[in-house]
Amino acid sequence: MTPYLVFGDLPPRIRRMLDEMLIECSGLVVGRTREARSTTPFPSSTDLETALAPILSAWGFQHLVAFHHPRGAGAFEYDFWHPSAQVAMEVMGYRADDEIYKDLLKFHVHAETTIAVVWLPRSKWISGRRTDTNFRAATKALAFAETYLNVESIVALVYDWELHEGGPSWELTLL
Repeated sequence: MTPYLVFGDLPPRIRRMLDEMLIECSGLVVGRTREARSTTPFPSSTDLETALAPILSAWGFQHLVAFHHPRGAGAFEYDFWHPSAQVAMEVMGYRADDEIYKDLLKFHVHAETTIAVVWLPRSKWISGRRTDTNFRAATKALAFAETYLNVESIVALVYDWELHEGGPSWELTLL
């Protein structure tokens, strides 16, 4: 089983790229750079993004790429952009269930984006308890968005964290 969900038609060359790239990302050890706001101090989406940058850069992705809205409504930024493959990538964190809509709109307005990829946490911790709130809400939004988004496919790369031996770092687990 692949550690991602696909909504729409994912070209085989992109599927192969993701499969190979994710082998390198699996087991990545990530620490927190800022104090956690909860009792479960998983790395933030920014921590994960920073840790992924060298790997994704080797695959041709550019980190933190800014674009202008086509109707002059200001600028927006992709966490990662692969110009030749036309793949945009956003790394979601513990608020994925609320933040997913903003990223979907970015994918929609950028005419060059053909594949939209979202790193999606499998779990969300609420009051010290693991829930699947992020996963259920975000995947529902992605499924709906696939019908109207100006992209060929949307991919959810599903991840979770395991405490790395010796701590306080975490190991990226792809589901």
